[in-house]
Amino acid sequence: MASLEIVARLSEPSIQGAQTARELVKKANESLEQSRRDHEKICELHPRLAFLISENQVQSEVCRRLESSLKQHQKDLETMVGTKEQQADELQREMAMVIELLKNREVVEREFRSPHTADKTDGAEQKKHTLYDHIDQDAVDTLERSVVECLEELRRIGETDGVLCKEALDKVAAVELSAAEDISVTWEGVHGIGELVAESQSTVEEITQDSQSMDHHCDQLRGTIRELEAEGGVLSTDDYNVLLRDTNEIPAIVDDMREALLSIQRRTDETHVRFLQYSTFYSDNRRQFEAIARISEAIDGYVAAAAASQTQFGGLSARLERSLEDTWGLVSWYRNFHSSYDSLIAEVHRRRQMQSKLHALVEDMRSRLEAIHMEEVRERAAFVDRFGPFLPSDLCPFIQDPPARFSVEEVGAGERLASVVSHETRQSRGSESSEQRLLADDV
Repeated sequence: MASLEIVARLSEPSIQGAQTARELVKKANESLEQSRRDHEKICELHPRLAFLISENQVQSEVCRRLESSLKQHQKDLETMVGTKEQQADELQREMAMVIELLKNREVVEREFRSPHTADKTDGAEQKKHTLYDHIDQDAVDTLERSVVECLEELRRIGETDGVLCKEALDKVAAVELSAAEDISVTWEGVHGIGELVAESQSTVEEITQDSQSMDHHCDQLRGTIRELEAEGGVLSTDDYNVLLRDTNEIPAIVDDMREALLSIQRRTDETHVRFLQYSTFYSDNRRQFEAIARISEAIDGYVAAAAASQTQFGGLSARLERSLEDTWGLVSWYRNFHSSYDSLIAEVHRRRQMQSKLHALVEDMRSRLEAIHMEEVRERAAFVDRFGPFLPSDLCPFIQDPPARFSVEEVGAGERLASVVSHETRQSRGSESSEQRLLADDV
C-alpha cells in the first residue's frame, strides 16, 4: 500500500476525532460560562438573602409580639372599662344606702337646728328634720354626673378603639406570612460553589489542551500528505508508528473528554440548582419581607389612629379615678356623720346633766350667801340698836353701813340644752317620749 494512502487512512479518523474534540470543548466552555454566570448571581444574591433571612426572623418575631400585644391591649381596654363600671356601680349602691340611712335618721328639732327652720310659714306643714338635710346633695349629684360622663366617654373611646384594633388585626390576619424554606446561605457555601467553577475551569483547560493536541496531530498528517504528494517519497516506519499511535489514541482521548464534559456539566447543573435555590429562597424571603411590611403598616396605622384617643382615654381615666375617690370620700364622711350623731346626742345629754349640777351648786351657794348676808344684817342692826345711841357719829362713820352683798353669776352665753337621749336608748324604751325619759333620768 502506498504511503500516501496509508497516511490518508490515518487522517480521516484523526480529523473526525479533532472535530469531535472541538465540539466537546465548545460545549464545555458554554457549560463553564453558565456556571460562572450562576456563581456571579449567587454572589450578588448572597448578601441580600442573608440580610432578608436575618431581618425577617427578627421582624417576624416583632410582628408576632405586636399582634399579641394588640390583642392583649384590646382585652385590657375592655377589662379596664368593665372594672371601672363595676366600681362605679358599687359606689352608687353604697352612696344610695348611706343617703337612705341619713334620710331615715330623724333629728330632734328642739335640740338641734334644722336648715328648714327659716322656711317655716304659718299653717304650713312642718318638714321632717333628718340628717339628710345637712348634706350637700348638689355636690353628690355633681360627682355622680362626672362619673357617669367619664364612663360614657370611656365606653365610647373603648368601642372606637376596639373597632380600629379589630380592623388592624383583620389586616394582619389577611397577610399570608408563610415561613421561607430553610437553606444554607453562608459564605462557605458560596465559596464551595466557586470551587466547583474553578474545577470546571481547570477541566476545560485540560480538554482544550487535548483538543489542541489533536489539531496538531491533524496538522502533522496534512503536512505529511503534502510532502508525500510533492516529493513522492516513502513514509518511514518510525514516522508511521508515531502517526499510527497518535491516531489510535484519539478515541480514548475523546472518551476522556466526554467524561470530562460530563463532570463539567454535572458541576454546572449543581451550580445552577444552587442558583435556582437561592433565587427561589430570595423570592420567598422577599415576599415574606413585604408581608411583614404590610403587617407593620397595618399596626402603625392603628397606633397613629388611636394615639389621640389613647391620650384622651388616659386623661378621662385619671379624672374618673379622682371622681371615684372624692365620691368614696363623701360616702365615708356620711357614714361617719351618721355614726357620730349618737355621740352628739350623748355629749349634749352629758352637758345638760353637768349644767344641772352646776345650777344646783350655784343655787345652793346663792342661798348660803343670802343666809349669811341676812345674819350679818341682823347682827349689825342689833349692835346699832344697843350701842349706837351712845357713840358719836364722827367716831366711826362706817359703823352704820350695811354689809356687802355677794353674788354668783354665769359668765358667757349659756348653751341651749334640752332633754335628749340616744337613738339606741329611745328604741329600748319603746314609745316613751324623749323629754319624759330625760326628766326621769334627772330625777
